Amino acid sequence: MTEAGMREWLAQTLAECCDGQVSAAEILETDSTLAAIGVGSLALVRLVDAVESKLDIIVELDDTWFRDLDSMTAYLSGLTSGAGR
Repeated sequence: MTEAGMREWLAQTLAECCDGQVSAAEILETDSTLAAIGVGSLALVRLVDAVESKLDIIVELDDTWFRDLDSMTAYLSGLTSGAGR
């Protein structure tokens, strides 16, 4: 998956994990942290599950890659870059 594709997929998946309280468009357009736009911890736990299932990887549960969409995209692109995805 390309980095742009990863970014789009993450935004859509995260919006689904937020049960409609934050839209994919809001996630894609903001420079703010996820917490600042209303993404809660339950949504992030759901996102980790979705990411691990879809990308067949295990992610570290630290707060450095959860900060914002760009951090998540960079982190996950780095994990999957050599995996042929």
